[in-house]
Amino acid sequence: MKRLIVAVLAVMVMFSSFGFAETRGAVVMKDTAYGAITGAIIGAAFLAFEEKPSDHLEYISYGAAGGAIVGAIFGVYEATALVEIENGKTKIAMPTIKTQVKGIEKVASTDVLKVKF
Repeated sequence: MKRLIVAVLAVMVMFSSFGFAETRGAVVMKDTAYGAITGAIIGAAFLAFEEKPSDHLEYISYGAAGGAIVGAIFGVYEATALVEIENGKTKIAMPTIKTQVKGIEKVASTDVLKVKF
């Protein structure tokens, strides 16, 4: 438990030192870390409902993993704008759909996430 507390405090200190002008990558990473921390806390709270909490410590890691996923999705949403106004010009960003033929199947894909560090 002490290791978990030290790890949580270390991550909070590490991510609290970002400057005012955050890059998209920093926003995604910060939201992912906050999501993981929040998920771990929620997972630990679920231990209170178990008869033998020590048999279900994986709830903490499940919560952290779920929280990291949700945090990353929120970070991408927060950092990505579909409409950007730059130098008086409006840009609408739509993902480009790419098609490929792999063997006998056709595959369609798109680049949803582009992060500049």
